[in-house]
Amino acid sequence: MKYIPTDLRHNWELGRREGLSDQTEADFLIRRKLIQSSLAAVKEMRQLGVKLMTGTDSTAPNVFPGFGLHEDLFYMVQARLTPTQALQAATSNPAEFLGRSAEQGTITPGKRADLVLLDANPLDDIRSTEKIHAVILNGKVLDRGELDALLLKAEHFAAAH
Repeated sequence: MKYIPTDLRHNWELGRREGLSDQTEADFLIRRKLIQSSLAAVKEMRQLGVKLMTGTDSTAPNVFPGFGLHEDLFYMVQARLTPTQALQAATSNPAEFLGRSAEQGTITPGKRADLVLLDANPLDDIRSTEKIHAVILNGKVLDRGELDALLLKAEHFAAAH
């Protein structure tokens, strides 16, 4: 939440209070069932050969740009996709959908080298995607210190707005 501008956090909180003010235990049960049904639908789509992509609507309340991708990957594994299939939903599948497979989406000589370097293997635990050691973006290496500085800058911006 510290990276979300104060005004937006305030709007989210108002919406949450209004949305929860008249909710019953039955309403929460329905929400839990909806999540399970959604996960089952994702699993079935994958089994039927549907190519899936990660992505979130960053204007939705409590969906955090960047951080939401890690949640998407986690939920895809909860829906019984393998970690490899979940990672493909964030890399090669979107590149294919956008007609950009020749330039991006996989680590291949001649392709754009935008990479996230991790401190742990996401194939062992998909949550390891959150253990970011460095990022290579447009050929520039951003180490953990530089990434932390960017996060601090985002935090200061959010606090001021």
